[in-house]
Amino acid sequence: MTMLAERRGRICTRCVMDESASDLAFVDGVCRYCREAEYFRAQKDQAPDALRLQADTLVTRLKREGRFRRYDCVMGVSGGADSSYALLLARRLGLRPLAVHVDNGWNSELAVMNIERLIRTLDVDLVTIVIDWSQFRELQLAFLRAGVVDLEMPSDHAIIAGVYRTAQRFLLRSILSGDNSATEVGLPAGWNHRKTDLRNLRAIHDASSRESLSTFPTISTLGLVLRQRLLGQRWTPFLSLFPYVKSEAIEILKREIGWRPYPGKHGESIITRFYQGYILPRKFGFDKRRIHLSRLVAMGQMSRDAALAELEKPPYDPEVMAIDREFVIKKFGITEAEFERIMASPPVPHLDFPSDEQLLQKLFALNRVVQRVMERFA
Repeated sequence: MTMLAERRGRICTRCVMDESASDLAFVDGVCRYCREAEYFRAQKDQAPDALRLQADTLVTRLKREGRFRRYDCVMGVSGGADSSYALLLARRLGLRPLAVHVDNGWNSELAVMNIERLIRTLDVDLVTIVIDWSQFRELQLAFLRAGVVDLEMPSDHAIIAGVYRTAQRFLLRSILSGDNSATEVGLPAGWNHRKTDLRNLRAIHDASSRESLSTFPTISTLGLVLRQRLLGQRWTPFLSLFPYVKSEAIEILKREIGWRPYPGKHGESIITRFYQGYILPRKFGFDKRRIHLSRLVAMGQMSRDAALAELEKPPYDPEVMAIDREFVIKKFGITEAEFERIMASPPVPHLDFPSDEQLLQKLFALNRVVQRVMERFA
């Protein structure tokens, strides 16, 4: 059960990112994530009025579109800080969101309690999509056995599909999320896979499972494009439109909702905290905390020394990790020996399985052609 050493190498002089990210590039000792954050901060600092106008315009439009409906928009909630604060902020601004939660069977008790308090205190209606555990177990287990990096892809795929389907069901076009550029950044190459690659998801599933995915919520890349183009559905990273300091948001949630924080990012899900805190460092050689902490450092929300001190600690409490490990193995219905074989097997790239990556590139190319034609005749 010994953890493998994280692949560290050279480390950025401003944040805590290192060469465990294979695509990291340094300029005068500073990594590209810091430079991207500097650009983002400069844009926000130079145009706060423009950002505020963008937020006001969005809220006004949503209220206008929803004036004859019960809801203005759809918002996914996980019980985590970002989605919870986004919902609180939407209610403060007078919006009437319909909350959607996708239950994949891995919620912690604290997550369930936080969602209940959030919904009750904010007086928001909630749609819960419960994924068939037999199908989801087989899908996640197929990913685990395949040796691909993104064990969270099935959950994230179901969330995206579930939220879009709910929006269509209630004839709503706008989806607001807790995604934000203040504390989140695109992951390094090889740390995850595109969530809407339905062909890849099915290929990995079919490689080791005969279980049907008949009730599992799915959405293809092409389907997503058609929803956006034909149905006018829009996914907006809501928190990116506002000043967002995560530590302050957590204090507000605790005070106004009775929300309780989790240890670590995405600690609301048992499988997510085990995947990020145990499977990734041991099997894939990187600690996902690095990118999250680096973003906070780059955005001025944490000191570099504090981030380095955080990384000296285990990904999460060793006693909780041991309990989670036993629970995960039992819930998947596999033996200790099989789990150890999976952990010892070499990682396999997602693109070793069929993918719709080529289709996506063709869609990008087509979009560029359409944009050039429109510019020519504008």
